Amino acid sequence: MKKEYLFLFAVVLLVASSCGCKSEGSKELSEKIALTTTALYETDPVSQIKDEDAADDPAIWIHPDSVELSRIIGTDKKGGLAVYDMRGTQLFYYPLGNLNNVDVRYDFPLNGDTIDIVAASNRSTHSITVCKMNIDGSIDILAEDEIVSSMKDEVYGFCLYKSPVSGKFYAFMNSKSGEVEQWELFATADSKIRANLIRSFSVNTQVEGMVADEENHVVFLGEEIKGIIKFDAEPTASTALTIIANSSKAENKNIEYDIEGLAIYYLNDGEGYLLASSQGNYSYAIFNRKAPHEYIGSFRVVDGVIDGIEETDGIEIYSYYINEDFQHGIFVAQDGFNTDDEVGLPQNFKYVPWENIAVLFSDTLTIN
Repeated sequence: MKKEYLFLFAVVLLVASSCGCKSEGSKELSEKIALTTTALYETDPVSQIKDEDAADDPAIWIHPDSVELSRIIGTDKKGGLAVYDMRGTQLFYYPLGNLNNVDVRYDFPLNGDTIDIVAASNRSTHSITVCKMNIDGSIDILAEDEIVSSMKDEVYGFCLYKSPVSGKFYAFMNSKSGEVEQWELFATADSKIRANLIRSFSVNTQVEGMVADEENHVVFLGEEIKGIIKFDAEPTASTALTIIANSSKAENKNIEYDIEGLAIYYLNDGEGYLLASSQGNYSYAIFNRKAPHEYIGSFRVVDGVIDGIEETDGIEIYSYYINEDFQHGIFVAQDGFNTDDEVGLPQNFKYVPWENIAVLFSDTLTIN
């Protein structure tokens, strides 16, 4: 190889190693995380080919009359939205486009009534898709293609927020380049949902996962390299950003690129835990929910009755009793490498009882 090509090759390697480029997960790195647990159930695989990066982000809808009939909602970023029961059986599938992140909120006012809504960022239409959750777990579309983002880059992360100050509902959405938008959702006379763009700003770096903590008026935003960013969720507030200490590889030996999904386990009086998926070592980092958000520890989900979880994108938590399987809550995570008897399958979502996690940190974590 000529000297000039050797030099160019060396420069490319140096840039790749120092630029913070997206990395694949590592089994070797994961084994450094000592605390492990197992999942109890898994969903049916998404309807894509085995090696397709398709399943992405889960949400949890709690049935208003019978918590046992609650549903897990999962995005297929190559095709739509799936609805699963509490043992992982797919009940419904909606080919709504390449939906990336999804969230749920309750009691949205719609022309004299209240409904539960499920909404997601839609890469196919560069918009927010909003649906009504029906009592049987099926959905009806209330806004498709109408809430179009002004962001220049591809829409990506997403979460909902109901303001405890005004009672209004908001959607936060970000792009791959770090743009962030806040939309106010409202009902129309024809029982649809539309939105007004309230504010927008940029964190100038790649982000994705978001979760809103309504009681504490904040949104947490996963920045893939720097860590977890926090900002005020109220629309008239400052967009000043705070980076949570020990939430990046640079500060925390138990975190590997990339920080992806975020979720909260809620306790009373603003207490609880913020969880983040650390893709590079197949693990999940736990922080205190309240500032200054001290790092508590990390764990993995390994093979048990069903296979373990690797390279997780989205996660979600429900913090209270569901049934005898999930007596203190449920942790749901996307699995990047789904297998059955070591045979590769399309991606899916795994269900972990919260008590399986809490027992790993029995001196620290509290359960409902």
